[in-house]
Amino acid sequence: MLILEAPTATKSAYPVIYRNLMTVGLLGTMYRVGEDAQTIHATVEMTLEDAHGYSLYRTVAMAMAGHLDEAREALASRIEEEPQNGENKIAMAVAMLFGGDRGWRYWIDNVLATHTDQEAREAALGVLKYVSRQDRRVALH
Repeated sequence: MLILEAPTATKSAYPVIYRNLMTVGLLGTMYRVGEDAQTIHATVEMTLEDAHGYSLYRTVAMAMAGHLDEAREALASRIEEEPQNGENKIAMAVAMLFGGDRGWRYWIDNVLATHTDQEAREAALGVLKYVSRQDRRVALH
């Protein structure tokens, strides 16, 4: 019996069930279904080959859902473990920005001043570009 599979974007793409669980977990975080969302996150993270990216998305979702202190604590721990990882600092800035903490700019400036990783620098500049567009929209209204 021949079973056809839908093509994936990359060889390392995870099956749809993983993406669906990730989505449900992130939505659970956003809608403050804490314990159930935590169970989903723990399950997904245990099965991922590299859970770093998913974990960063989760912390940003936590901040957006009003759990800024928890997100900041989780990201601060990651930054302490890997001070040269610009992704963690960008995630901290975005979490703080969406959580309403004005200290987000420190992390963007830190990446731009101390990192040579082009992707991290582009992400930092992307955050600044996003903020400037939002500021212009507010100024126009």
